[in-house]
Amino acid sequence: MVDVMTELKNVGDCFRMGDLSSGLKKLQLIWEKIPEPKTATANSYLVIEYAVTFALKMRDLDEAKKWAGLAPPFIKKRQDRGEVEFLLGKVAFECGEMDVAKKNLIMANKKSKGRILQGQDPKYRDLIR
Repeated sequence: MVDVMTELKNVGDCFRMGDLSSGLKKLQLIWEKIPEPKTATANSYLVIEYAVTFALKMRDLDEAKKWAGLAPPFIKKRQDRGEVEFLLGKVAFECGEMDVAKKNLIMANKKSKGRILQGQDPKYRDLIR
């Protein structure tokens, strides 16, 4: 069994040091270690969130989309609080896919009763107004 949280500690160090490329490679290796179905492994969704964060920070939109595409099977596992939709909306926004972004951000906002957008970049809230 993969202990995702332990594995992610090294990745966090890469982020803090600005070594995003190495961090993204480590995330890929962690993802490959997680057995199928990946949704059954505790905290495996966090690998996707971290990878999207790294890819967006690197401005690698193709990589961010690839990782975000792995998120939908986790919708129910994330207690359906809108986290997956927020992630998809954020990536779509950065890729300029505003219709997809708006649809996902509206759903994320609805599921979270507005909490998911608190503390986030106001551009996401502005899109759904």
